[in-house]
Amino acid sequence: MKKLFISYSHDDVAKVKRFALLLSLHGFDLWLDEKNISNGDYYTTKILNGIHESDAYLLFLSNSSIKSPWVNAEIDFALREKIERNRLTIIPVLLEDVDIPVPISNIDYLDARFSMQKAVSEFAEMFQKKEQQINDLTVSSISFTISEDTSVEIGPFVESITSSDLKEDREHILQDLRKKAYGILMNFVLIDDFDFSSDTPKFANGLYEEKIIKKSGSTDGSICENITVETVVFCPDMKKVNRLLNDRIKVLSISSICFGFSLPVKDGESILEKGKHCVQKLQDKYTILSYDNVEGAKIELPEDLYLCLAISEDIIKVKLSTKYRWQFEQKFKDFSVFEFIRELLS
Repeated sequence: MKKLFISYSHDDVAKVKRFALLLSLHGFDLWLDEKNISNGDYYTTKILNGIHESDAYLLFLSNSSIKSPWVNAEIDFALREKIERNRLTIIPVLLEDVDIPVPISNIDYLDARFSMQKAVSEFAEMFQKKEQQINDLTVSSISFTISEDTSVEIGPFVESITSSDLKEDREHILQDLRKKAYGILMNFVLIDDFDFSSDTPKFANGLYEEKIIKKSGSTDGSICENITVETVVFCPDMKKVNRLLNDRIKVLSISSICFGFSLPVKDGESILEKGKHCVQKLQDKYTILSYDNVEGAKIELPEDLYLCLAISEDIIKVKLSTKYRWQFEQKFKDFSVFEFIRELLS
């Protein structure tokens, strides 16, 4: 159910409530101040959280609302959310003959001056088409990366610690990460296809890889190791993917996720050509920080979120990671990779 934030002047409350009722009949979840704010709540905080958690921001325009300091502050925050999270859809709704505020003057609006029923129907149809566009994107693969540094370091200032201690710590971490990786894969395997007698788990629709690299430790001259394991699931059940992503990112120590998208193409088109279109839009809007043939073009989104876009003849890959591992869960939940790809493809 899509969540809609309703921004309006209280002088228009009667009209807005009629519009809101019609929206609710179409199954939308509405955020209204009088419904979502209780006595004693921090008004500003509740409003900003409401916008942040919504899928769309409906701004009801009238002579009263365009003069309201509260409404204008909400517009500024909504525009910032749209830019930074690339998720929020802003929809002006015209209640009266007014000049649309400059910051949103280039956004298509709904005209509710003459028929609210027609405006609501147009809005519901628009969101249905948008959902269809997202659903046309098929997740053909998804990979999860889990990594951890050894707590043991060797170097000139830790002479009592040997390479054997480092190896023991590495093996302990590897054992833990393997269990988590196998657990992720176990969510997607068909039980009839799983060999419970094998010493090493094998997954018909998934892969497992591990990598160990030496890196600088916490003191000058010291060395520790970073252990990384990656699981890849092919043709995943998205209900299971969503359940895992909504509840278990932090528990499983996931530090990056890569989606592999396939999409329908018309005669004469190719996924590679559509991918080139996406890279072009990436060039137009962002600064590309790095590129290789595996991860593709890397950009930095606001607040330490990194995105890599790689294209080929049969798939478009989008990888998300953060500067620090502890940031990943919240940053991932605040960002819609489907919305991002849909915008690049448009």
